[in-house]
Amino acid sequence: MKRQGSNVPFTTYGAERYKNADMAKNPNSYCLPPGPSRALTGPSPFLVVQHEDVISFNFENHGVYRVVYLDGRKHPADIDEYPQFMGHSIGRWEGDTLVVDTVGINDRTWLDSYGLEHSSKLQLTERFQKTGPDIIKYTVTYTDPVFFTRPWSASLSFQRQGKDDRLMEYVCNDNEKDRARLVPTLRDQ
Repeated sequence: MKRQGSNVPFTTYGAERYKNADMAKNPNSYCLPPGPSRALTGPSPFLVVQHEDVISFNFENHGVYRVVYLDGRKHPADIDEYPQFMGHSIGRWEGDTLVVDTVGINDRTWLDSYGLEHSSKLQLTERFQKTGPDIIKYTVTYTDPVFFTRPWSASLSFQRQGKDDRLMEYVCNDNEKDRARLVPTLRDQ
């Protein structure tokens, strides 16, 4: 899911922010959670746990989790007042596809590792479709009127890991040794 700014319908403000992204300010370098889509599209494994009224994603990256409510609830009315790094997610099934709507995402996350920021107005629409016995096609649509002129999407497929694989412990503050040496760094254009 390599975007690096191509095909992203930036607003003037979004394009300027992307052009001037300081890679030394990558939120992951400061041990902040990756956000809902970056946690899925990054290189770290995750575990999906399905129950009747909820699905949880447990991420090796930063040891964070994400809950998708399937019980018909709506997003909280005060969601804008309490943004969360992983947002608030509600979902429903459309046949064999899980459709997830996420809002209330803290604007201190990036959508990728290349400095693609977003505002607090970001809404994600994600589709998880089983396309084979061990494959899930993931499609995410980003809607953010502050950074993008229109909604846009990206897709990738997830491969199930082996039965003996496991999530490893990731303790960012213990592992992150370079933070003191970070200097302003523009992404290569």
